Amino acid sequence: MLIENTSDLITRLEQRQLPSGVMVDLAGLQNGTVLAISTDALALYRSFGAVGDALGNGLVASVALPLGLVMESGRFVLEHRAGYVGLAGGFVLLITLNDVQLFGSKDDALRNRNEIARLSLAH
Repeated sequence: MLIENTSDLITRLEQRQLPSGVMVDLAGLQNGTVLAISTDALALYRSFGAVGDALGNGLVASVALPLGLVMESGRFVLEHRAGYVGLAGGFVLLITLNDVQLFGSKDDALRNRNEIARLSLAH
C-alpha cells in the first residue's frame, strides 16, 4: 500500500470575485481554514463558504497590507510548496503553524527580515 504524505500546507487553491468586486486567491489550509489574498489585505476564514459573507460570519482575522499586491495571469499565488507561497511581483508568504508572514522577496523570507505583514492563524 502506498501512503501519500505531503508537507504542503495548502490543499486547495481557487480564484474568486467577492460581492464587492474584489478579486481574491483563496488557499485552503490543512487545518480547514481558508487564507484569502487580495491586493490590499490577507484574511483568514473558517471555510470556503464563509468567504464573501456580507455579515462577516466566519471571518477569523484580517490584516491590511501597507502596499498593494499585483496579479499575474489573473492570480496572486504563482507557486507553493510546504509553507512557502510565491506571489506575483516577487512577494513571498511563509505559512507556519502560528502565522502567515508576508515578505518582499525570497531572500527576505529566507532570512526572516523586513517582514511586511503578519496574520495570526490562532483561532
